[in-house]
Amino acid sequence: TFTVTNSGSFSASAMGGSGLSAPFAFKGGSYPGTGGTCTTALAASASCTVVVVYIPTGTGTQSATMAIGYNDGANVQSATRNVQGT
Repeated sequence: TFTVTNSGSFSASAMGGSGLSAPFAFKGGSYPGTGGTCTTALAASASCTVVVVYIPTGTGTQSATMAIGYNDGANVQSATRNVQGT
């Protein structure tokens, strides 16, 4: 479970998640993942959660980059976080 925080002074809109590929996925198959609380908007100074699952098909370390895209009121932005499983 990841916590997404809007530390800016404006609401983020048009939020959505991308970038995950097997063996990682949003729990249940789509953003924000089953049990996640993020929607398409996040108020200034607010937080929400995104739920990711790791379902390995082999051994070893695997990684991906999750991206949360949003509009900050002026431009399209993207926040990323590396995820890793062993």
